[in-house]
Amino acid sequence: MNVSGMLEVILWSSILLVFWTYFGYFLLMKAVSYFYAKDVKRENIQPNVSLIITAYNEERRIAEKIENSLASSYPADKLEIIIVSDASNDNTDNIVRSYSEKGVKLLVMPERHGKHYGQGRGIKAAKSDIVVLTDATTFLDADSIQKIVRNFADPTVGCVSGVDSITSDDANASGEGLYVKYEMALRDLESMVGSLIGVSGCFFAVRKRLCVDWIDNMSADFYMPNIAYENGFRSILDKEAIGRYTVLHNPEKEFQRKVRTVVHGLEVLFRFKRLMSIFRFGTYSIQLISHKLLRWLVPFLLLEILVVNALLYNGTTAYFVLFILQVLFYILALTTHMIPSLRNYTLLKIPYFFTMVNYAILIAWYKYITYQEYVVWDSTKR
Repeated sequence: MNVSGMLEVILWSSILLVFWTYFGYFLLMKAVSYFYAKDVKRENIQPNVSLIITAYNEERRIAEKIENSLASSYPADKLEIIIVSDASNDNTDNIVRSYSEKGVKLLVMPERHGKHYGQGRGIKAAKSDIVVLTDATTFLDADSIQKIVRNFADPTVGCVSGVDSITSDDANASGEGLYVKYEMALRDLESMVGSLIGVSGCFFAVRKRLCVDWIDNMSADFYMPNIAYENGFRSILDKEAIGRYTVLHNPEKEFQRKVRTVVHGLEVLFRFKRLMSIFRFGTYSIQLISHKLLRWLVPFLLLEILVVNALLYNGTTAYFVLFILQVLFYILALTTHMIPSLRNYTLLKIPYFFTMVNYAILIAWYKYITYQEYVVWDSTKR
């Protein structure tokens, strides 16, 4: 095979991988779900539950979050509410203490260690066999705890994800809303076909016994499904357990949040890289590779497509058109970035959001490779 032939193989292989990552894998899960879907035994059980909320300098929202938690329809005598304050230095702790007569417990970290560490300490302090983890900026519907807990009537279920719901119109302007809807639809299919490989970091539940090997500096919403799987349990999605939040109004901070999320994801992916062995773990490894690894390789594939396409251009109309389409796509994304008002148009917000997400992934790879970890976090002002 000559050089041109090799470049063509690289080009079209890269295009197929990008297509597989965003469309092919989804369509495969959809097709499989028509012929093979695992049932979940759901019953309105009401075991003791510990609700763990991590917070850092959340004086503006913590009272609202506590009121939201107390308004849950889950029996109050069976719901333990624990607020873990990660060495907050504002009025967060005092606000939480004011709710002590209503049974809200405060666990104060003397030094900052980050969200994941705080969650681990909260789980150790929890008295219940089922723990529900949620953020201070995520608000649950009154029946969300009951909905998420009912799945544990099925002895094969170890971890349950709630559904992310964005309440801000800004989400639709930026493309975040479309992405979240796509992600929730994909998780629903994965849940039906087998097991989730990631749950909502804003709202999920897990059996406490699976948290024995809690990892203090990694994202539990990614590694807990892996631990559950290795212990013979499924991780599933409950479409009726809703966690609502708003997107950040600051594009720079939203971008940094995406970078941080991917850095944590890469840490977990390579910590559990053994699960990507298709011969040992079959369907689960295909899900892990398709949903996580390939998605985080997309920016490299896009660069490869652009460069190889340029190298292949020799007057061939097809390659010229393909190259021009790519250039126009990125010009549209850049223009939309520079003129925020353009993000209100679907034709423009999709290339913008797609490009920004993949640029964030590139930055995350750099930070991961150079060991720039995100252990502690600044509160997300939503």
